[in-house]
Amino acid sequence: MSPKLTGGATLAEHKAATREAMIDAFAVLLREVGWQDLKLQEVARSVGVARTAVYNYFPDRTALLLAWSEREMARFMELAERELSDRSDPVDRLQILAKLVLTEFSLQRGAGASVAATLPPGDRAAFFEHVAPLAALVEDLLVHGMDEGVFARADPAVTGQFIMACLETRRTALLAGEKVHTAVEQAVPFVMRALGAPEDRWAAGT
Repeated sequence: MSPKLTGGATLAEHKAATREAMIDAFAVLLREVGWQDLKLQEVARSVGVARTAVYNYFPDRTALLLAWSEREMARFMELAERELSDRSDPVDRLQILAKLVLTEFSLQRGAGASVAATLPPGDRAAFFEHVAPLAALVEDLLVHGMDEGVFARADPAVTGQFIMACLETRRTALLAGEKVHTAVEQAVPFVMRALGAPEDRWAAGT
């Protein structure tokens, strides 16, 4: 149902809560019916508002997709920063991040790159802009490892793109039910060997 405006809530807080409820409903429908069959009237029905009320927040379902993607990336980055905060070894940090990314892929049923591929070029570019914080984090980890001498020196931005592409190859299998630890065992050693990381620094963590 639509969030109720109580005596302790301002109009701005009510609008924010309604917007979050719409994104929540969108996420559920994306998992249940998929992008192609997702309708704004179903989002409205789930939240308990008229369909026209949705347009006050999101002009179309693509805007909802972008809002959901942005929120998911913000949530993931908070998780990543929390998990990495007490780690200093660049090899350890990159392994942890790779595991987090693969775990996230396993949870994103009905979403992700397969949806983005159906969008017009402009909307697709906006969708992938939300990945920029993760790309920056990977690049920072690579620079750290290169500076420490445990990763081979290379363009960190391009190397980061290769690493994310490698992890992306496991998305379909994970969504089909592959265990995360299996994906980790397949992808992480390949990434570490490609980076030239000493095996005794990463083998025990896979």
